[in-house]
Amino acid sequence: MQWKVLIADDEPKIRRGLHVQIERMGLPVFVAGEAEDGEMALKAAEELRPDILLVDINMPFLSGLDFIEALKRTRSDVIIIVVTGYEDFQYARRALSLNVHAYLLKPVDADELDKTLRSAVEELEARRERSRHFEWAIAQLERRREFLREEFLRDAAAGRLEDDEIRDFRAYFDFPAPIRMMLMMIAVRRPSDNEKPWQHLMLQYALQDALSSVAVRMRFSCLFSDDRGNILMLYDADASLDDQLASAVETAVGEQLGFAAHVAAEPVPSLTKLSAAYDTALERVLKATRLSPIVEAARRYIAENFQRAELGLPDVAGEFGIHPSYLSRLMKQELGMSFSKYLTTVRIAAAVQKMREPGARVRQVAEEVGYSAANYFSVAFKKMLGVSPAEYRAEEVSP
Repeated sequence: MQWKVLIADDEPKIRRGLHVQIERMGLPVFVAGEAEDGEMALKAAEELRPDILLVDINMPFLSGLDFIEALKRTRSDVIIIVVTGYEDFQYARRALSLNVHAYLLKPVDADELDKTLRSAVEELEARRERSRHFEWAIAQLERRREFLREEFLRDAAAGRLEDDEIRDFRAYFDFPAPIRMMLMMIAVRRPSDNEKPWQHLMLQYALQDALSSVAVRMRFSCLFSDDRGNILMLYDADASLDDQLASAVETAVGEQLGFAAHVAAEPVPSLTKLSAAYDTALERVLKATRLSPIVEAARRYIAENFQRAELGLPDVAGEFGIHPSYLSRLMKQELGMSFSKYLTTVRIAAAVQKMREPGARVRQVAEEVGYSAANYFSVAFKKMLGVSPAEYRAEEVSP
């Protein structure tokens, strides 16, 4: 790239001499124009858009320093080199205050001019590189905008951000000014404490589907998750929609995933109050999701014995000396699913993990998670995940 130079000096001999010296230096610069007074220099700078200016202080109509000051109002990026016969300290001090790149005295030494122009070119190239990196960074930010917004909301809900930071982020992400902002927490009682990544994604998709029917009636909505794996939604809607939203979420999670969802909604006066609303919602959800000792013990027993093909409701109930129908009723109430549904969910979750292992075979995996017949395993697997074990395995091992 060739950088443009403008020479502004009222002496033709000086302009000519500088022009010739610059051409002989072999630098990536060229003289785009010359000006013999300050007013001409200002006009030329506007038309030519030079990258480097060589400016004399003593010029008619508009002095060099006044010209620099006027130019700086519209061009902060241009590199200015003062070339003058004045050694007066007042001139030098004003030039420095205008942030000039260098202050050279006439007659200009060729080596000094060469050194100064090389420094100016290095600065311009460094600026160009910084600009390129900045543009790349901005593009990356835009591509990751949704992810960054979720990270910001997660940190705000957890109380990890100061109020000033929240206000700055809110402006950056262009959050609308809500009429009535609410925070909904969706806590899911999962069949296993060892949640797999695909389960969380399935939960988010299920919630998005559940909310699609009522989203048109919300002025604003945004889904994200907290540090505990709960799904959170900020939304702006009339109060009449709260119960409908909660019902849609609970139904979707139960029908599509077989999980029990517990929902709590709290008003959010502003984003700076998000952490307070989160704490209140979390307290309500934790109270609602506590399992009875019997159901908790049954969950642990199933987690330790689901590989047994003969495992059934009577076996688990007998282990704790209770009637099977009573245990079934408790599990349905607290987990949101029947015993058989829960056992199937635990087994399929374990199967998904095993099929990620190199060399795993579908028939072998079926036996290891408690299915004596591979065809029963395939039917259960496809019913839960929408794909057969073989199809899932093929997707996992594909490059």
